[in-house]
Amino acid sequence: MAIEPAARCVGVAKSYATETGAVDALRGVDAELAAGAVTAIVGASGSGKSTLLRLLAALERPTEGTVLVGPVAVSELGNRGLRAIRRERVGYVFQRPSDNFVPYLTVGEHLELAGANEAAAEEILALLGIAGRRDHRPAQLSGGEQQRAAFAQVLVAGAALVVADEPTAELDSASSAGLLDALRSLADRGVAVVVATHDRAVIAAADVAIELEHGRLREPEELGHLVTRRELLARRSATAGKSVARVEGVRKAFHRAGEDVLAVDGVSFELRSGRLAALVGRSGSGKTTVLNLLAGWEKPDAGAVAVPGLGWHEVAVLPQRFGLLPELSVRENVEYPLRLAGRLPEARPRVDELLRTLALDELASRSPLETSIGQQQRTALARALVAEPLVLLADEPTGHQDAGSALAVVSALRDAAERGTGCLVATHDEEVAGLCDERLAMAGGRLAGVGGAGLEPAT
Repeated sequence: MAIEPAARCVGVAKSYATETGAVDALRGVDAELAAGAVTAIVGASGSGKSTLLRLLAALERPTEGTVLVGPVAVSELGNRGLRAIRRERVGYVFQRPSDNFVPYLTVGEHLELAGANEAAAEEILALLGIAGRRDHRPAQLSGGEQQRAAFAQVLVAGAALVVADEPTAELDSASSAGLLDALRSLADRGVAVVVATHDRAVIAAADVAIELEHGRLREPEELGHLVTRRELLARRSATAGKSVARVEGVRKAFHRAGEDVLAVDGVSFELRSGRLAALVGRSGSGKTTVLNLLAGWEKPDAGAVAVPGLGWHEVAVLPQRFGLLPELSVRENVEYPLRLAGRLPEARPRVDELLRTLALDELASRSPLETSIGQQQRTALARALVAEPLVLLADEPTGHQDAGSALAVVSALRDAAERGTGCLVATHDEEVAGLCDERLAMAGGRLAGVGGAGLEPAT
């Protein structure tokens, strides 16, 4: 490792003014980020991880203290100086994959803008497992493929400090392993890699872990919630109720870059009430497309999809983009489906229960924009569950959660199943899949296997 740190924070504090008062995101943080090392920034949702990364990436200035990138005090630069730091020294990967792109440019065109020649672009795309996506636009990629393409831009730009916010949140384990290999190769060449993460595989692969709690540094500790996990394992059910969703021989293709891409090919299964089911598979395996077909957001090219009613009060969806209303508070967003249905007065206890279960009760009066991405995801889940739908379709519901918050999410899903909802969860998180009642595996758009009593092959 280099003697001089690649970046340093001295007494750094950051506050944001909101309609409900000042929010202290960071408080007196001192840290050194080494060149030639992978540093994991860990902590619960809302602990200040993303804020610290934005300061290191010269996207914001601290309220107090000093942030240095190399010898340059970022906190003392004007807007032109900040732009120069971002252009020449720091590469940043946003938490939402789509935020890293110009939507009408292909992956290859993004790499050209980042300064890559033909050989470098091919090498990086192959390293990240998306060599066949060079001529695709961002909207034509899965969430995981978008994240890898975002990293490709950073890798070819040659930054000395690479900062990434939850880069594996929407990647399956195999894709995450490939991305970690790429980060390690960067560190071996002397680059400082700083990653905010909840992913235990990333934490284990990092050289250094820095933990934040309520905006302050604390000593890293094992992120384990064994008792709660055991309780959730004990609550798995072997019984199944009535059929609430059914797909039979479903096929769906999309026209991308002049060719038809088969996303789902001959998939058949049945979901029953009272069950918590995991839909697992690599990024791009067809999981999100299956959820969209069940939600009625896409129509199959062949086969049949049957969900009773397909009404908003019967089928609830937690998508990867949450769709929260910024003019409403966290509580008001959760209450919104009940207000539309005229059921709010009698259902307020259910709202309170979900806010407690998902650790949102202390944030209830804030705008979603005043909360972390993980807290926004839990707010969207509470909104989806509050009307007690027949079917709940959740796309990577723990993708932006720390270990404890992920268990809270599974607990809320388990509560819903015990109330009679059939829950289908698309996930690449094996910990989450292991807490579900059954498992449906997808590969290349096909159903690769079904296990469990409540998620059954359609006959």
